[in-house]
Amino acid sequence: MKMQVAIMGTPVSSGNRGVLALGTSLINLCVADRREVLLMLGHWDNQPVPFPIGGQVRPVRVVNCRLSPSAHLSDHLAWILVAALLYRSLPLRKLRRALSRWTPWIGALEAVDIVGDVRGGDSFSDIYGIGRFFEGFLMAWTVLLVKGSMVQFPQTYGPYRNPVARVLARYLLRRSSVVIARDEKSRQVAQELIGSRRQVWLSPDVAFSLEAIRPEHIAVDPPMGGPIPPGVIGVNVSGLMYNGGHTRDNMFGLKLDYSSMLPTLLTALLTVHPGELWLVPHTYGPPESVESDPEASRKVRAALPEAFQSRVRIVTGEYDCNEIKGVIGQCDFFVGSRMHACIAALSQGIPCVGIAYSRKFEGVFRTIGLGDWVVDGRVSTNEQTVGRVLELYRKRGEVRQELGMRAEDARRRLQDVFARLFSETRRV
Repeated sequence: MKMQVAIMGTPVSSGNRGVLALGTSLINLCVADRREVLLMLGHWDNQPVPFPIGGQVRPVRVVNCRLSPSAHLSDHLAWILVAALLYRSLPLRKLRRALSRWTPWIGALEAVDIVGDVRGGDSFSDIYGIGRFFEGFLMAWTVLLVKGSMVQFPQTYGPYRNPVARVLARYLLRRSSVVIARDEKSRQVAQELIGSRRQVWLSPDVAFSLEAIRPEHIAVDPPMGGPIPPGVIGVNVSGLMYNGGHTRDNMFGLKLDYSSMLPTLLTALLTVHPGELWLVPHTYGPPESVESDPEASRKVRAALPEAFQSRVRIVTGEYDCNEIKGVIGQCDFFVGSRMHACIAALSQGIPCVGIAYSRKFEGVFRTIGLGDWVVDGRVSTNEQTVGRVLELYRKRGEVRQELGMRAEDARRRLQDVFARLFSETRRV
């Protein structure tokens, strides 16, 4: 009988190609050896969603959980939580059968062998607000009420600014049969919360395994009149950082003035680099959205000296996560502020500088030996950031070969981690 795996924490309708890269990568890692997967998440319906799996687009079953007032009662998180509490506190066979029949979420939990959560990679923390963390906690709690345990897929743990978040994080981690961190600092944070009862595993980010697919045509503004020129510098502008976070008031406590630094950085790069520079969005949204990388990219290019604007192209195609990785793969050097845009470069052996708003960047870069290729916007000034990026640009050739080998090693380690996960879970 095929093992069935439920994946939580990977939105399927987000404009953020990073969380979609997580979902696609996890699905492909989990379906090996003929395992079956389904997604348990907040979505507007229970219709299957297409994902590229093993070189083919295949439908993946979705089980829905929503907080919206328009949600069907059986799919509403409030009802699911009540049903899960009844399921756990009143272990009557007829009642459990009825709850399973009335509540697809409960029925799915009963049927699967493993439930694993990834929380968008970095939301097992309250850096995006206690409300978002608490909603994720409630969804995970329903799993514990029905299954008794779950798995935490490779992700970042912490920081916890609110002591309530820390207490809830400890509760979940201590009831997880396997906890996997994607960087050493997160492993230490999770280990401290769990105690000595079990060891936290260490793994590369799952997106190191994501397949890169170059689009037949790469849409850019202004359009290219011929083939891709050699030596393109790629820069990912984060709309979220450009706009000061969701609150628009320097939500992440940056010392760096990101929006004013970028034109200076691009001007400096174009001064020392004779070729083109591409602005590569990794999260899409309407122009008024704080998340819109394309809108922030347009503003940055418009702020450049006119003499340089003609050498800057904006990637305008809204590509999926595999394709945008393929686009990034055409670059010779990359600077990113969305972490999964950086991973798309690093996993293809492209020297990359991460301009960070949280510690997750350094941890992930450190897993492949490039921890010092991160510029932390919380402690670096504009001048320091520009100087460091230029310094690393000049060193790009020194790390390219070694980076390619480390990226390949990261993919092998991912395969080993997931093989061990499913082997040990099967024995349990």
